[in-house]
Amino acid sequence: MVIRSCLTIVFDGSFYKAILECHDGKDYSVASVILGSSEPKISLILKLVNNDYQRFHFHHVTDKTQKIFKRVNPKRAQRLANKVMRYQGISTKAQSTLQKQLEEKKQLRKTKRSAEKRLTNNLRYQKRVAKRRKKHRGH
Repeated sequence: MVIRSCLTIVFDGSFYKAILECHDGKDYSVASVILGSSEPKISLILKLVNNDYQRFHFHHVTDKTQKIFKRVNPKRAQRLANKVMRYQGISTKAQSTLQKQLEEKKQLRKTKRSAEKRLTNNLRYQKRVAKRRKKHRGH
């Protein structure tokens, strides 16, 4: 099985982000890590890929359309890589997958927050009822 991956460093206006895309036969996964506001050094990128790989939280998508990759001449592959680096940022597939992941996290935060709010309101109500019953117990 061949796993193809692509690491792209992008400046989104305020921060540099590392976006890692992995294709493995039928699955496609993408992850994003914020690197900081200053331009990342090669040593930081190598450390991120080699040592801090667990910082990447991959969002998996099963790829319905399988592409058959044929072997490419190394010089042509290098030319294509340079062309991609010059003209193309992150792939739209990566952007849409990261957007889905962001929406899922947002929905999860909303449900968690509403559950916490319900719990605190319930506790507040129970305290109020207990205080009222304590007042009316008699002498």
